[in-house]
Amino acid sequence: MPRQPIADAELWYDEYGDDDAPEVIISSAMGFAGEGYPERLADGPANYKVYTVQARGFGRSTRPQEPPRQGWLGQWADDVIAFADARGINRFIYTGASHGAGIGWYIAMRRPERLKAFVSVVGAPHDRYGVTDSSEGRRKVIEARLNGDTGAVRSQLETLGGWLHDDETKRRAQRDALLDGAVAATMTRDDDESQINQGMPFPEAKTNDEVADVLRNVRVPTLMLAGMRDGIVSPQASLRAAMSVRDAKAVFFESEGHFMTQEIPERLIREVTLFINEINGTAEPLPRPSRARTKVDTI
Repeated sequence: MPRQPIADAELWYDEYGDDDAPEVIISSAMGFAGEGYPERLADGPANYKVYTVQARGFGRSTRPQEPPRQGWLGQWADDVIAFADARGINRFIYTGASHGAGIGWYIAMRRPERLKAFVSVVGAPHDRYGVTDSSEGRRKVIEARLNGDTGAVRSQLETLGGWLHDDETKRRAQRDALLDGAVAATMTRDDDESQINQGMPFPEAKTNDEVADVLRNVRVPTLMLAGMRDGIVSPQASLRAAMSVRDAKAVFFESEGHFMTQEIPERLIREVTLFINEINGTAEPLPRPSRARTKVDTI
C-alpha cells in the first residue's frame, strides 16, 4: 500500500487495474477489505482503474491531533480532491459505501466539476431524528468498543446487516463469518481510530425536508444502491435522496442490508457498469421485437 503526500497529510492507498482503463474510480473509507466492491471494478466486465484511499485518521494515513473544524466528512472529501490532484486525475467517478458515500455527497456538492458520476452504496443522508452531528450507529459501536463489550459490538453490526429469514441457512453462516471478521477488526482498532465519529452528511439540515432541499442542489449523475433491510440508512432515507437528486437513478435490494459491498459485490458491479454505460451512451440497446406490433386504439 503506497503513500500519497498531499498538502498537510499523507494518504495510504491501493490501486487496481490498468492505467489505460476507460474510467477512473476513486473510493475512500476507514479501510478496505482488499476484495469485493469497489476493488473488483478493476476486473471484467468493468475493467476500470480503481484507487482505494484510506481516510486520514485511520491506518497509516496521517493521524490528526484533533477533529477537523469542518467535520470529518468534509475533510475527507477535500482529501479525495487533493489525492486526485496529486495523481494528475482531473475527472473521475467517485463511489463509496456508508461513511464513504458521505464523502461523495460532499464532493458532489462542493466540486461537481471533478465528478463524471457518483455512486452511493448504502449511503443516502440519514433520517433526521433530533441528533444531526453524530452517526447513531457509529456512536453505539464506539461506546461498545471503548467498553470492551464484544457482544454489544456484534449486536450493533448484526442490526446494520439486516435481518435474515430462517430458511437462509447458508447465508446465515456467511453472515456469521463476516460479522466475526468485523467484530475482530473493531475490537483491535486503537483508541484514536475507535473514537472517530464521522457524523451525518449535512448536519446543518435539521429535518428530513431540509435534507431534501440540500440534495436538490446536486448536479452530478448519481446512482444510489440501497438495501431495504439496512439497519442505519432507512429505505425512506434512500427514497428521499432518489426523489430529490435531479435525474438520479436508484436500485433497491429487498434482501440486502448495510453489508452489500462484501455480500453481493457482483450485483453492485453489474449495476454500476450499466449506469456508466448509460452515461457514456454505450449501453447495449434492447433487441427489437421479432413479432409484428398490433396497433391498439385508445379511448
